[in-house]
Amino acid sequence: MRISRLYVEASLQPGSSLTLPQEAAHYLSTVLRLKTGDAVLLFNGLDGEFSATLDAVARKQVSVLVGEQTRAVVPDKLTLHLGVGLSRGERMDFVIQKATELGVTSIAPLYCEFGEVKFKQQNRLENKLRHWRQVAINACEQSGRLSVPDITAPQPLSDWVSGQGGDCKLILDPEGGKRFKELSLTSEIVLLSGPEGGFSTAEISLAQQADFQHVVMGPRVLRTETAPLAAMAVLQSLCGDF
Repeated sequence: MRISRLYVEASLQPGSSLTLPQEAAHYLSTVLRLKTGDAVLLFNGLDGEFSATLDAVARKQVSVLVGEQTRAVVPDKLTLHLGVGLSRGERMDFVIQKATELGVTSIAPLYCEFGEVKFKQQNRLENKLRHWRQVAINACEQSGRLSVPDITAPQPLSDWVSGQGGDCKLILDPEGGKRFKELSLTSEIVLLSGPEGGFSTAEISLAQQADFQHVVMGPRVLRTETAPLAAMAVLQSLCGDF
């Protein structure tokens, strides 16, 4: 039987005891129906992965005894920062989930000229950020990943573009550009992908001024949730851990 993996916001040390958050406790005790003595794996994004044993199980509270480290954190071969135009509902969730599985380092949701998603109320924005982070955590738990990508608050594309350094900055452009195999790629890459309506002329010009290289992904126009994931898979193959 597959052992469940859980993300915890606590230091992990062999021999220590932890009380799990209520949501995790409900999942283990009610959904999975685990009992005292059953095994789980824990990670916190910093200390690696540890074995653990359920020490006490109640409906709303579960405590675990942390065992030995099973995996240490290993630096990624590819550091990949993704800036992506905001899209609606499940499409944005899908990008965050799959980008996390593909090893993204950070995700910056961007307000774009042709994008339709805006967060005008602070509480709605904060709720959405918590939701996106949980989507990423769940993807880490499922995929075996040890680190959780950083997800920043939505910001204008112009602000994000001007703040990006590095020698390898790419913008996905269906209108034309180089192919990935024609680029000089590095171990740290900034990738910019557009919203459902694509980039405006002004946004493309801003990216050019910030030294972003145009990349074309064949003759097909990919959906906003498909393009960045396909690009990430190619980059992981060329200079990552695929």
